[in-house]
Amino acid sequence: MTESIHIYQNSLALSEGFTAFLKEKMNGNEHFTISLSGGSTPMALFDYWAEHCQQSIDWQHISFFWGDERCVPPTDQMSNYGMTKKHLFDKVQNIHSSNIHRIHGENSTENELKRYDSVMNKYVPKKNDIPCFDLMVLGLGDDGHTASIFPHQISLWDNTHNCVEAEHPESKMKRISLTGRVVNNSTDIVFLVTGKNKAEKVKEIIEQRTKFLDLYPAARVNPAWGHLHWFLDENAAEFLGKGVDGDSTCAV
Repeated sequence: MTESIHIYQNSLALSEGFTAFLKEKMNGNEHFTISLSGGSTPMALFDYWAEHCQQSIDWQHISFFWGDERCVPPTDQMSNYGMTKKHLFDKVQNIHSSNIHRIHGENSTENELKRYDSVMNKYVPKKNDIPCFDLMVLGLGDDGHTASIFPHQISLWDNTHNCVEAEHPESKMKRISLTGRVVNNSTDIVFLVTGKNKAEKVKEIIEQRTKFLDLYPAARVNPAWGHLHWFLDENAAEFLGKGVDGDSTCAV
């Protein structure tokens, strides 16, 4: 795969850089599918979009999905959809509700796994008979998890279904997560990562990926179509080798 690493001074600069990347990917695309993640970095991005990109992003041509969701109602403060609604959807007028395809965390898990699978099959184009998002946005946990696949359940990454029930290792909260077969089938995959607490995992996964394949689900992100991008602030990139500059591309 080709791995591109983009390093920015802070989260604001990262939001600006990622927005330029998104606009470039959307250029000429009448129907753009994006899978979002939760967390503080996307929250800052959504705030940036709401403040600066009301008109400059063609919102009407974006269909929004999620890579994972906690099994809570959308009004719960832990809901990934709820966070996106508060920081983005409630503030940008040109986003059509018909283009928002949330995971219903309040549903029974068994029913929601089937329902969301059918939603993806209906609204997301396919490659190799698997949903193929134009852009898959991922976060990176300081334990090496991504989406809601945690190290103690790393086998879920290779599950043959498109989405699975997962569990937080400490709180035991149930979650719904896309699996590796969908994540890796995306046209472009982006890790959005900020903070010094992520720096060690960033270094391990970028510089020694094969060593950690059985330890960190995030190390198993390996796009079938060859495009993986890291958008990092300086804190998250702190431990990377000196050969990695602010905007570099390397073949892996």
